[in-house]
Amino acid sequence: MDDHQRTDSPSKSASEPDAGKADDRDEVTDASKRRSPPKRRRIDWSILAFVILAIVAAVAIWRRGGPAEVVESATEAGWTIVAIVPQLVLGILVASFAQAIVPRDKVARALGTDSGMKGLMIATFMGTIMPGGPFASFPIVVALAQAGADTGALVTFVTAWATVSLARLFVWEVPFMGLDFGLLRFLASLPLPIIAGLIARALCRAYPSLRLTGS
Repeated sequence: MDDHQRTDSPSKSASEPDAGKADDRDEVTDASKRRSPPKRRRIDWSILAFVILAIVAAVAIWRRGGPAEVVESATEAGWTIVAIVPQLVLGILVASFAQAIVPRDKVARALGTDSGMKGLMIATFMGTIMPGGPFASFPIVVALAQAGADTGALVTFVTAWATVSLARLFVWEVPFMGLDFGLLRFLASLPLPIIAGLIARALCRAYPSLRLTGS
């Protein structure tokens, strides 16, 4: 019995260092993972394209009218930015508040993948009554996507806002074009948001990569 115990003890003592080495290797691996450099952010090619276009436009203006015309154009652009920034900030704030207030499960039920034709009709109604310009509307689209809205419903919302907006109808079309023309255009455009949403859903089923991130 004593001999058997003496024989087992060296094997146990030999296995303990091996276990310790394995733990050390795991710690080294974890440490190397933690020290791995962060991934580089991809270049936003759209911003780069706009920068190049701005430079090309500035050079063209310089050659046509000299530096004074460039300064004048840049000043007008600066005032436009000053006018746009408050709308953009308020639109983002409204979208953030809406995302925090409206529960995700309710958005998914009303505008999610399984919402069917009802979801497209709700999105059409929302886009129709949505006031303001793109700086208010598109932050709402992002918030709805992150809350679980379907891409087809988002396309329907944007299309309704762009084509059958009541604000555009009564503020611009009726005063300038008359009530008859405004109502005619409104009724003729009314099916477009639903059609756009159905097409978007069909394309997303065929090509899932087209889905907006978060939807």
